[in-house]
Amino acid sequence: MYEEYIMDQVFDFFQYPESYDRAMINASLQKISCNGGFITYNNKSLETGLKCSRENALGFFLANLPALIVKEANFTGILPPKLEKLRKDTLELIALGRFNELATLDLYLLLEMAMRCAYSKWLGSRIVISRYGGEDIVLENYDYRRLKLYIRLNGLGRNDIFVNGEPFLGSENSLLRWATKFLARPEGLMFRLSLNIRNLLAHGENEWDLYPVAESVRVAAASAGKLLSEIHAGKMPVNTLKQYRTHNSGQRKYPLYRNGQKPR
Repeated sequence: MYEEYIMDQVFDFFQYPESYDRAMINASLQKISCNGGFITYNNKSLETGLKCSRENALGFFLANLPALIVKEANFTGILPPKLEKLRKDTLELIALGRFNELATLDLYLLLEMAMRCAYSKWLGSRIVISRYGGEDIVLENYDYRRLKLYIRLNGLGRNDIFVNGEPFLGSENSLLRWATKFLARPEGLMFRLSLNIRNLLAHGENEWDLYPVAESVRVAAASAGKLLSEIHAGKMPVNTLKQYRTHNSGQRKYPLYRNGQKPR
């Protein structure tokens, strides 16, 4: 195979590497081989019609991080609707065989959305935003996307607040670091590298001929479900010595209550 070439290309754009990544990627590459129009990986042979070249080997590797790095992920539960739709859409794109770039983008969007869903699950239905020297703010029925928008529109400063007692995960990198704490090393590598590839594809920065396979979708979906199964809703008591505001995403007006008690 073309291990050295692939390794050089990966670490030329990899934004979130860890010290052990090279060894793990190299171990994955040792299990890939090419013969004619067939690629063999994980003791499975797949007819791709691709010529044996370092560029095609790189494209196959980058589009199939779940199958090549993680290989298996045990999860038999039900994914949230957003993730289930992405899973089905990605499989349909792969079956068409003509939109490999979009299929790879959807595949890795599934993993990114899993992290967002995991944080939304951790937030729970009642979110407490704390600031030094300021009022506590309570939000009800907000997910991660709505929370980020609320913080930005109200000028709270994502680096100066705590959400349910923890620093707010306002950046892509901070969300990634948080999510990978719940994952084994191979899955952590898959999430970190796939997010980098997703960002490049989303901005039109694709220099590869990608070839995703259905097995990668299955493993990615199982890893997403496994991550979600590790998360429990965060609980944080409100500081009742202060006033705080209760904001409900379904309301236009945001009343101010003292000690969480609505005036009668």
